[in-house]
Amino acid sequence: MSIARRRTSLLALLLFAAAMLYGAQAAHAQRRVVIYYGRPVEKAGLFMMNFRGGPAFGVANTGDQLRFLGALSVDLGFAVSRDYNAYIVLTPQVQLRDSFFNFSLPIGFQYDIRIARGLYLYPRASIGYSALVFTSSFDYGPFRYYTSSTVHGGILIPEFGLKYVVNGRLNLGFEPFSLPVFFNGDGYNIWYRFMFFIGFNA
Repeated sequence: MSIARRRTSLLALLLFAAAMLYGAQAAHAQRRVVIYYGRPVEKAGLFMMNFRGGPAFGVANTGDQLRFLGALSVDLGFAVSRDYNAYIVLTPQVQLRDSFFNFSLPIGFQYDIRIARGLYLYPRASIGYSALVFTSSFDYGPFRYYTSSTVHGGILIPEFGLKYVVNGRLNLGFEPFSLPVFFNGDGYNIWYRFMFFIGFNA
């Protein structure tokens, strides 16, 4: 075999090896792109924190004293899916009015359903511990005394809402349906509430 033919064969072999290597790298890069672009570009990271507030209306076993309340809540969410749509959410919250506090510490699951760029519909269900705290005060002589009583129980909360993500980090939303159900061995209380929220992703 001549030197020129050997050189041609060696060059062809090198070109074939380079082509195979390039094809493998391109396929690997394509898989990485699919995984990367599978994540919604609207969300900056797997952590979510929102601050919610709104009115609560008693719908079952609340009586006149607990019929109209204010509600405040914080959402602490951690994404458990690659696309940042499924969250485990801890939602410490309080419902309150004069001489009454309902403290709750539920944990739940939320799933963001993408409707359009940056816009999500989400259902969420939570369950956890709750306490109804009743306070009162009375005057005796020149002093004022305070007393309180606490009813312990559980809380179950089905919810759904709309969330708009701005520039990947800012969350703005409205929750038209939230139904906290307090329960224990003596009975249950149910409120309906709607809430507005603002928060961020990181």
